[in-house]
Amino acid sequence: MDFKIQGKNAIVTGSGQGIGRATAIALAQEGVNVAVCDLDLTHAGEVAKEIEALGVRAIAVQADVSQEADVKRLFAVTREQLGPVDILVNNAGISPKVPFDEIPCEQFKKVMEVNLLGTFLCCQQAYADMKEKNWGRIINLSSMAGLFGANKAGAHYSATKAGIIGLTKTLAKKMGPYQITVNCVAPGRINTALTQVLAPEVVEQIRQQIPMKRIGEPEEVAWVIAFLASQQAGYVTGACVDILGGFIA
Repeated sequence: MDFKIQGKNAIVTGSGQGIGRATAIALAQEGVNVAVCDLDLTHAGEVAKEIEALGVRAIAVQADVSQEADVKRLFAVTREQLGPVDILVNNAGISPKVPFDEIPCEQFKKVMEVNLLGTFLCCQQAYADMKEKNWGRIINLSSMAGLFGANKAGAHYSATKAGIIGLTKTLAKKMGPYQITVNCVAPGRINTALTQVLAPEVVEQIRQQIPMKRIGEPEEVAWVIAFLASQQAGYVTGACVDILGGFIA
């Protein structure tokens, strides 16, 4: 397919594995240069090599999106080595599985800082580049837990993912006059490390609740994100796209 974004520059956070990795590769297949951002520089470097093999430019950047200095450095390095940022995918996130009444205050703060503050900081940095170009695409990662509340994930994770939906809709209004679209996707159970830590019997119970009777694959989320980054999706903004296999809470 041709999403007409060849030559654009993207940052994908948390792209050393899972949905982030699949998204970085999907964008690269559309001719996009990608900054692969992850806490694990080894994984980021491996993904960057995969992307370069597709004939586009890629860099690996180690960054903690909860730290403003790291986010500023991520964007500075990307601008220097690839150019101004056209597409931002805020995928980085953590999801400790802790019962509500046992969540330590420091853990609650950390989840908020990585998932929600990190998304905010990256959007803030991207806005400057995109506003100047009068074009941009921001796609944030929410979750079914942000739509319906958490069952297996923690209350802090659910709160951040609901917050991301609110942030997305607000920024769509703010950035719309500059032809910048801001959307989010809300995946259900996807075959990533966050799901793989669950016991097999729990995964099977979840699978039975999904009308399609299977767990989704990272690539099935990645191509929805790639479409939202496309020229063809230029009038889609402020949306939250459910990727749930038919599941309704």
